[in-house]
Amino acid sequence: MNIKNTMLKMTTVIAVVFSFVACEDDFETVGGNIIGEPGFNAELYDEAEISAYTNTLAPVQTNNLPVNLLGHFTDPVFGDQVASIYTQLSLGATSPEFGTDPVLDSVVLNIPYFSTELENDADGNAQYKIDSLYGEGPIKLSVLESSFFLNNFDPETNFEQAQKYYSDLGTQIEENLTGAVLYKNESFEPSAEEIVEITSTDTTKTGPALRIKLDNTFFQTKILNKEGSDVLASQNSFRNYLRGIYLKAEKIGADGSMVIFNMAQANAGITMYYTVKEADVDDIDEDEDKDELVDTPKSFKLSFGSSKVNTFEQNTPQFPESSNLYLKGGKGSMAVIELFSGLDSNDDGISDELEFLRENNWLINEANLEFYVNNELASGLNQPERVLIYDLNTNAVLVDYVFNTPGTPNPLNSPANNNHLVPLKTDENGNGVVYKVRITKHVNNILNNDVDNPKLGLVVTQNVNILSNSAVKQTEESVVKRVPAGSVITPEATVLYGPDAEDDAKRLKLKIYYTESK
Repeated sequence: MNIKNTMLKMTTVIAVVFSFVACEDDFETVGGNIIGEPGFNAELYDEAEISAYTNTLAPVQTNNLPVNLLGHFTDPVFGDQVASIYTQLSLGATSPEFGTDPVLDSVVLNIPYFSTELENDADGNAQYKIDSLYGEGPIKLSVLESSFFLNNFDPETNFEQAQKYYSDLGTQIEENLTGAVLYKNESFEPSAEEIVEITSTDTTKTGPALRIKLDNTFFQTKILNKEGSDVLASQNSFRNYLRGIYLKAEKIGADGSMVIFNMAQANAGITMYYTVKEADVDDIDEDEDKDELVDTPKSFKLSFGSSKVNTFEQNTPQFPESSNLYLKGGKGSMAVIELFSGLDSNDDGISDELEFLRENNWLINEANLEFYVNNELASGLNQPERVLIYDLNTNAVLVDYVFNTPGTPNPLNSPANNNHLVPLKTDENGNGVVYKVRITKHVNNILNNDVDNPKLGLVVTQNVNILSNSAVKQTEESVVKRVPAGSVITPEATVLYGPDAEDDAKRLKLKIYYTESK
């Protein structure tokens, strides 16, 4: 086989002259700005053989997420996704002393939404837009108690490894419901209204939040009436006593809404507002009797515990065609990609194509993958601004993902991120056109540094700076062990043309711009 004649298609690139001093046979670094210096040929190689397919995920780990999803969302390609949350609670203080004859006035669950403040309305009232809100429509929302206990460490590893809980935990949580219903709303929708809280001494205004009143009787009996008991003496005792509450979302119609929020925020939690009898030492009622007992307002907060689990009920459509790649967040689907995947005639685990390319000692100026959006299939989808590519062997981002400061996530507008994971290009109508992923250093390592050629994973992501990953529950058919957590916490999706697409202009290709000696 004449590999050079059958596999290489060379396209001369317009030369751009840069100041460069080097020996013709001594190439130094990737991206050395050699695009057409006299003595060199600047070329494009875009005939690399690529295999890529859609991989539908098994349940994904959700007890290690930085933010959480709640609600129901549907799209025309992937169908329904329902996300609920099970969480521990933590005492604001152990062995609390509530006071004399505490009586609950109200119990309020508060979780701020991510929001943007807009211009005030004509009356000067603050206006907000909820960020990371998907869909428009009501859901059924309930808050329930469950006796299912969330372990911090896995008993099957002799409590030496952290416990993993997966998105399919909903069945076990519901099997352990105690019957206590703390809240139920048959038609709940997130509100962008400003939160105004008025007390006897102050008025506070904050941005929009999931803010609902819970059942007084439950907390009066479960918390206030237990003052002085062992169940409130330590956090561990309390978490074993009140094991968790389940924010359960349910679909009630064709449309729904889903929101992302951070339950670890300082002002997120459950606050019990109650009154106690205290001596009127300040003579608040002005009757000159400072010994009488009057109702005095108090509050006590329960924070959401460190252990919480997102549960997903999610459609898993079949994707038989290989010409498209279907990407969906949550317990959704992703693409598995293998570069230089052609014939391996000597059966050494390295394709003939890759062996030939390694012999050329090319200076790689740029290598990129372009993923064109199939708008015939992706119409109506909430598409992510960017996709994320990672190494399926190490579950780490590629070497092209450069940290501005080592060990510190890049800001959203980081030039390093924008160069590697180029934001979605759109047309004049706002339709997605193409995602470009630059993998120059990755390809250079494979061709010139004899680095292994791993399979790659491509996922949608809510935030390219979230680099932690979540385990995928393993089955006999499992190909993927872990996925980036940023893909678990979004309902966004897209459909991309694969390497077998009929339209050559939109077919997935690896484009390698290189320089070689004449």
